[in-house]
Amino acid sequence: MLDRLCEDTGWSRDNARRQLKRFLTRPVRKRKPKPLKYSERARRIMANAWILSGCACSSYFVSQIADRLLERLVAHGELRDGPKNSGALVAGDDNALVEIRQMSAATIDRYLKSLRKELQPLARSATKTTWALRGEIPFGKSYERHSGPGYLSTDTVAHCGPSLKGEHLWTLNSTDTFSGWTETITIKNRARKWIIEGHDEILGDFPFEVLSVNYDGGSEFINRDMIDYAALHNYQMTRSRPYHSNDNAHIEQKNGAVVRKYAFRFRYEGQATQDLLNRLWYWVNLRKNYLVPTKKCIGHTKSSSGRTRGLYDKPKTPYRRVIETAAVSAQDKERLQKIYAGLNDAKITRQINGLQQQLLEHIKDKDMIGYINEMVKAAKVA
Repeated sequence: MLDRLCEDTGWSRDNARRQLKRFLTRPVRKRKPKPLKYSERARRIMANAWILSGCACSSYFVSQIADRLLERLVAHGELRDGPKNSGALVAGDDNALVEIRQMSAATIDRYLKSLRKELQPLARSATKTTWALRGEIPFGKSYERHSGPGYLSTDTVAHCGPSLKGEHLWTLNSTDTFSGWTETITIKNRARKWIIEGHDEILGDFPFEVLSVNYDGGSEFINRDMIDYAALHNYQMTRSRPYHSNDNAHIEQKNGAVVRKYAFRFRYEGQATQDLLNRLWYWVNLRKNYLVPTKKCIGHTKSSSGRTRGLYDKPKTPYRRVIETAAVSAQDKERLQKIYAGLNDAKITRQINGLQQQLLEHIKDKDMIGYINEMVKAAKVA
């Protein structure tokens, strides 16, 4: 070792011994911990507000705060200053709220690091592809930028657990690529009858006219019945290219952020579980469409090293993007504004947590129930 050190540094052997001895005997100076800029009480209240609002990423959480999240929680009497949202109610003129509004996304990330680890859900995926009738359906790319809403990306998610064998529930998920507005419904299986009934339910829930829907290559979509359905409802039907997973990127992201996050990745069967999941999607979509902001890629640039970087707009909720577009009628905008005015972030979170607790009783993977119980307890607020 001494020979190698002398060869690399050019030191003599005596000098190398002196340097090593000096290093080993040098007292270790401990850095003084940097004092935290924000008070412990403000950090605790911030964590409570983050959980009550749905645990968005920090940049989106900052946008939620700018969109009067704290004011809504205080007005509804939901925000408290103790651990797990216990203790006294926070008043509107509390200094801690002033501190929270000053926190940056990076600061919030540091404060929430340990709490996030306790709330990580499991995830797994399964899919099957077919190309019947593919010549009659044009290619579409959901990541193409559009000037207005109405261009949907749609997919199904299997609630099959570790195996696709046998009868199990499926969720039909659809999102608008312009605004991010998402509608979700759980169906009995992927039979054409249920796929069409699911479309009847969710397409009418979008607050704008549906112009085009992009599907993957699954047999539940690429069939004569769905071609006729698209023609009857006057929207263009397109499909993803084979071996191009990014063609349906918008809905793949929503499959994870909506279906897999809130319903986990376990096997569900039966009508009672289907009804429970559809009650869950009502509250989840209220949160995602009205209260949780998203960023949209508006272009690309090159860094000094030649790497491609995405350019993003400021975070906005799908509700805000829909309200700002001229493609939605004044009557529909007024209806959406009334819904938004009556929303209570904490009530939505309680409803979601309660339905998730009920969902645990319907899990067919009995060996995983213990793990999920612990995970939901960690996420539950008082």
